Order: sequence, then structure tokens, then C-alpha cells
Amino acid sequence: MAKHLLITNDYPPKLGGIQNYLWELWRRLPPEDVCVLTRAHPEASQWDGCQTHQVVRSQRDFLLPTAKMAAEINQLAGELGVKLLLYDPVLPLGVLAPRLDYPYGVILHGAEVTVSARLPGTKQLLAKVLQDAKVVIAAGRYVVTEAERAAVSQMPTAIVPPGVDIERFHPLNCTQRNAARQRFGLSEDALVVVSVSRLVPRKGMDMLVAASARLVDRHPGLVVVIAGSGRDRGRLERLIRHHNAPVRLLDCVTDSDLSDLYGCGDVFAMMCRQRWGGLEQEGFGIVFLEAAATGVAQLAGSSGGAAEAVEHGRTGFVVEQPNRLDRVTASLDSLLSDPVLRERMGTESRMRAVAEFSYDHLAQQLRCVLDEAISSQCG
Repeated sequence: MAKHLLITNDYPPKLGGIQNYLWELWRRLPPEDVCVLTRAHPEASQWDGCQTHQVVRSQRDFLLPTAKMAAEINQLAGELGVKLLLYDPVLPLGVLAPRLDYPYGVILHGAEVTVSARLPGTKQLLAKVLQDAKVVIAAGRYVVTEAERAAVSQMPTAIVPPGVDIERFHPLNCTQRNAARQRFGLSEDALVVVSVSRLVPRKGMDMLVAASARLVDRHPGLVVVIAGSGRDRGRLERLIRHHNAPVRLLDCVTDSDLSDLYGCGDVFAMMCRQRWGGLEQEGFGIVFLEAAATGVAQLAGSSGGAAEAVEHGRTGFVVEQPNRLDRVTASLDSLLSDPVLRERMGTESRMRAVAEFSYDHLAQQLRCVLDEAISSQCG
């Protein structure tokens, strides 16, 4: 008998940040407590067969809040004897929640709340789902703030942020670092700023390009390495030429090389920012956690959950108003100019990643949250 049923469109083998977040957590819960109901996928049979927890595939290509979907959930929940339903995303799928005769919770990541809370119509739907939820699991504090604004009330919230694989992402020793730099075409004595991101305007790579151009005379060995792809690449290439900036654009780096790329860096930087009046914000910024786990200090723009991923003054700097080039340049210069500060922040980053963001730790935290929500219903 499963204690809870997770209902989601976003589960592996489909790829993505949310899919990975859910899987890394749910696969660490006691398998007898867990069942996941998700959409069909052509590679599902092979994937599901390797899991220790139960995964049920709907025959639907997409789970939508329809009467037939409600009947399917009701039937499965009854067969399993579950005590709690969990919906991800909150909209549109969570619209089903108040219609079914089961206590429920919702999982919030960021953009789905930020956008819905600002649009007429969807704000009311969001508020209704949130107000009746027995537990609201959020990826960060900023998501809770957005949700409470929509619900116009406080909710039974629990913050379970994204985590990082601390075995895969780990600090490099001197020999490993030099070998990694050689593989990426970087000299051993270069001052390297690494960034890993989709190349879209919200990520603020243009500010990193411009700041590096201002600082290259002050730091002659400076090299900025940006790995990623996206629609902003052409514009960034033009900016690099225009500023004669010390920036290299890499194509997407393979998963097996990603940890080594982080480890090449003296600093990791992504100047994420809000756009469209706050409709576009950074989610949590998992790349900051990955850099932290490799023992590299971080520089972040203040947007969404980035200020939670980077602890200002301890693991790096968070730049308020990351559209201001003078502030970005000054913060980056502070890190580049002080190797002792970078080393201290790198050490603190690794310690924090292990203590607060390992998936084993977060899964235990999630288990306590779910057990408490279920116990409150049974009591």
C-alpha cells in the first residue's frame, strides 16, 4: 500500500530539470511508500524496469485536468489505498485536485507560479488549488512568496530545494585541474571564469561579456568560458567581437565533462536577471549548486532563487540590479583580485553543498514533510 501518489507530466526518461529533481528525490524515498503516475513515453518500459519504486504510465501523451483523467486517478488511488495525492505542476493538472475525494499537496518550482499569479483568470485558479492544499512543497522561498501573493493567505509550506550529486560534482586536485584545463584549451596560469547555461537573454551573458572586456587589462590572464546553446548565441558572438572581450563560447558540454569544466574555473558566474516585469526569473539555479559542489566561488545576479543557491558573502556574491554593468564589473573584480577570498568561498561552497543540498539529505527532508502531511490527515 503506497502512502502517496505523485501525479506529474514531468518524469524520466523525459529529460529536463524538473524531471531530474523529482526522480532524484522520489527514488530515494522508501519504495513501498511511493507510486508515480505519469505520461506515456516510448522508452518508458526500459526505464521503469530499472526503478525500485512503482511507476504507472497513463496511456495519454499528456495528463490534462479532464473528467477521464480524474476517473483514472481515482481508480488508481483507490487500488493503492493512498492517503495523499501530489500534483506537479500546480496548473493545469492541479485543477483536478479539489474535485477528487483525497487530501492533496502540490509541488511548486517557480515560473509556473510566477506567470500564473500575474495573469487574470489563472490567478484565481491557482489561488483555489493552493488554498485547499494540505501541503505546498516549494523549490525555494521566493516561490512561496509568489504563491502566497496569489492565494492571499499563508499556506502549509515546506521548502525542498533542488539538490546536487555531490559524488559526481567534486573538487579537482591540482593535477586533475591542470589536465582538465589542457583538455579545454586553457593554460594552467589563466584566470578562468566559467559559465554554463542556456544562451537566452534572461541569463545575463551579455553583462559577463561586457564586464570581462573592462577587466582584461587589470587581469591580463582573464578568460571567460561560456558553455551552452540557445537563441542568444549570435548576439553574444557579435558582442564579443565588438568589445574584443576575452570570452570563448563552447558548444554544449557532455555530462561526463561538466564537472571538469566547473573545476577549471577560478570563479563561476551567471548574471541572471528578471525580465518582463518579473514574469521571467531564474528558477533555483542548479548550476550554482554544481559549481559549489566542485569547490568554486560563484557570482550570481539577483533573480528568483539564485540568491538562495548562492549565499552572499559566504559562497560567493549576489549582485543586486544585475543589469548595471558597474556593479557586475566591481563584484567580478573583487573575486578575481583576491585568491584567498576565492579559496575560502570555494571551501565554504563545498561544505554547504554537502550539508544542505545533497539529494540524500533532501530526500530525508521530503520524507518527513510527506509523513507529517499524511499523519495530520489520519489524526
